Amino acid sequence: MFSAQWYPFSEPRNWITSGGLGSMGFGLPSAIGAQVARPDALVVDIDGDGSFLMNIQELATLTAENIPVKMMIINNQHLGMVVQWEDRFYKANRAHTFLGVDNEYHITGDEVDIFPDFVTVAQGFRVPGRRVTRRSDLRAAIQEMIDTPGPFLLDVMVPHSEHVLPMIPGGGSFEDIITTGSGHDTF
Repeated sequence: MFSAQWYPFSEPRNWITSGGLGSMGFGLPSAIGAQVARPDALVVDIDGDGSFLMNIQELATLTAENIPVKMMIINNQHLGMVVQWEDRFYKANRAHTFLGVDNEYHITGDEVDIFPDFVTVAQGFRVPGRRVTRRSDLRAAIQEMIDTPGPFLLDVMVPHSEHVLPMIPGGGSFEDIITTGSGHDTF
């Protein structure tokens, strides 16, 4: 959903999305299909970490079939869209939406606390990868991803408190649209 709001699309028919309708796991298989349909195009799956986990085994398909999909994981260590609802409507009470174990990377800042380690998993499937933890490194990492032949995984760490706005609450209408704030004090 961040991509839908911020990516500068310049041509029609270059965007596939589930529309934020809770279709976790939609990104990678869709990107594979798009790449097979347009083998000479640059295809990038921009995916959340929870969604990517739903079909992570497709890394094997990329290698076995030599499909050069690029993957950019927006990794907040949480089920991001669910966390947004928890923050806004349930006083930030978590219902198993944290994907990590033990310590939370966003608190410790220690890369050993990132779970799962998508770069290592990708390498196990013979897909090169890189992690970005600082915004200043992002541009160069994206260029590396684009320049690398074949599939490539880019794991981009982001805070889980970053919400996709605007949003309309369940059962609401456009009159109820939320456009600002974290919503931690609502409900």
